Amino acid sequence: MPRRTALQQFSFTSGMLDPAVEARSDVRAYFAGARDLTNVLGMAQGGVATRGGFRHVAEIEPPEGDEVIRLASFTFALGKSYLIAFSHQRIDVFQDGALNQSLVPDPEVPGDADRFFTSEELADVSWTQSLDTMILVHPDHPPRRLLRQHDGEDEDWVLGALALTNTPTFNFRGLTLGTASVSISGATATITSTDGTDFEAIDLSAGAPTFWVRLHGGLIRVTGKTSATVVEGTVVQSPEETTAVEPGLWSVEEDTWSDQRGWPRSVNLFQGRLYFGQNRARPQTIWGSRAGSFFDFGTTADVLDDEAVELTLDNDQIAAVEQLFVSNDFLAMTSGGVYACAETPVTPANFLFRRQSELPASPVRPVELDGVVVFIRSSSDSVRATCNELVFDDARQVLVPQDLGLLAGGLIDAPVDMTARQGTELDGANHLMLANSDGSVAVLNTRRAQNIAGWTRLSLGGGGLVKAIAAVGARIYVVVSRELSGSKRSFIECLEPDSCLDSSVLAAPVGDLPSTDWNGLDFLEGTEVQMFSEGLDLGTATVVDGTVTTMEAVSNLEVGFPFDWTVETMPLEAELTDGTFIGNRHRLARATVRTGTAGRFAVNGRDVEPRTFWTAAFGSAGQSAAKLATVRLLGWSGGRGDVGATVRVTGKSTEPASILSITAEVTQ
Repeated sequence: MPRRTALQQFSFTSGMLDPAVEARSDVRAYFAGARDLTNVLGMAQGGVATRGGFRHVAEIEPPEGDEVIRLASFTFALGKSYLIAFSHQRIDVFQDGALNQSLVPDPEVPGDADRFFTSEELADVSWTQSLDTMILVHPDHPPRRLLRQHDGEDEDWVLGALALTNTPTFNFRGLTLGTASVSISGATATITSTDGTDFEAIDLSAGAPTFWVRLHGGLIRVTGKTSATVVEGTVVQSPEETTAVEPGLWSVEEDTWSDQRGWPRSVNLFQGRLYFGQNRARPQTIWGSRAGSFFDFGTTADVLDDEAVELTLDNDQIAAVEQLFVSNDFLAMTSGGVYACAETPVTPANFLFRRQSELPASPVRPVELDGVVVFIRSSSDSVRATCNELVFDDARQVLVPQDLGLLAGGLIDAPVDMTARQGTELDGANHLMLANSDGSVAVLNTRRAQNIAGWTRLSLGGGGLVKAIAAVGARIYVVVSRELSGSKRSFIECLEPDSCLDSSVLAAPVGDLPSTDWNGLDFLEGTEVQMFSEGLDLGTATVVDGTVTTMEAVSNLEVGFPFDWTVETMPLEAELTDGTFIGNRHRLARATVRTGTAGRFAVNGRDVEPRTFWTAAFGSAGQSAAKLATVRLLGWSGGRGDVGATVRVTGKSTEPASILSITAEVTQ
């Protein structure tokens, strides 16, 4: 006679688990996790809910073959947030999902395209923002700024060069070999060296970096070269004396940042200073501006507290500064580990960084979520990329990285972008979102105080591949690559809780409402789309001349690509008096799905409709309420050819649901 085991309940607070965890029913996360959670998002209270659809915002048309598009958030004030889209020699500014302004090169201005970044350069662009100014850096170009200008209600966005003063200098040539003498007349200085090789590298041609001579605590900008051993220049800082200087005690320097030496790779703001990190010649160096003067990197022999600062990280391996990040601490995310600024407020005397971890950071921008900093570990031929949080260790007094995806490693696949959305009044869940290299999105639902940390997976309908992702307030925007009518195209789309289709658009009626003919769908020309209206699936149609036709007249119409959602438990397992289910035949007798809201769905292939329709008019949305859906099942599982029975709940995007828990009863 079959024996019944105790009921097993799955709550999904641990999210989707790696297949390797299927052999670890002893792990606490096992019965709080799932084998598959696709196209659902974790809820703040536990459980999962079908994600909303991605609404169409705009199409970006870079040159054929170029798909690199970057997204950035720009928040000026409460209620003044913008999405910035960088594409090939173009910047688009969106507000509330509508195009605000597009910046493109002026064809009437020669060389104006040089202001913009090409598709090949966009992957290496970093940025930070202060009030109405976004500062953009790239290792091959001088820093630029995107400025929001406004007078009253009118806005104008301008892209231009970032004017910096007193930029840092460095001695790239090594020790001087000759004895130097200097004579000063007014603001002009003449420097003579007994060894002609000291001035050999000085290049005063157009486009060359500026050269400097530093001696006796003074700084002289070289403006002319009269012979192999004599140069002239302008006094920037007066030398303390003019006596001869022995070899090696004076230096010939050049601009740290230039086309030859490279420009800053990373940027951020911290306590009234603008910081740059890494260029080609000095990958481990961090520079900070004067306090209270973002664009001035001046120093003096007095070394005052408000002067510019500079530090080269000491490490036994290359620690190229990939990102500078500010949370409670000022962090340098490098290829040789994570560093934290040791003292604040920063002065030239205490500007030090202490290494927190040897874990190498990738160039993906870190984020802060649920009180911790999250970053991506860089991958290599032997090490996969991981998603890590920095947690403070009281005993060691350092920030320790912890792998957030340890139990869900299969969901994280070489992330190319990352963003975070804090919980809101309508949705209290904190979501970390990673855009993977394969076009999928891994989402972490986290509430540290409630021990909720669970991953889910998003896969877009219509074959959409996510290439970039950004949060603007509570809204999530993505760049989606789609192949439509035989051509590859790029779109910006926004995650909308009330939508149930991807790349969706609210069509415009032709004539009076209700209508059967709907247009405004030109970007979907020649594509088969799903039609949805007021809770009813109206089937599919092909867009012709930007128009579709419905069988019945409706008052509104959403058009786009549908997607399927899945919630599947881990294999059912229990300890028996004579062993376990592993390798033994067993039967899933009954499954009970506790829903919050739900339409029709299927449990292990059997259709379930837990809601009741009581509206009389055609086109009225059906109502749904929390309840239990119990399904009795037949058939045996387990044995050598099967890992064990699972409860698999599936549905369509046009029938969304929130699954709070699944309880299973198994007989043997």
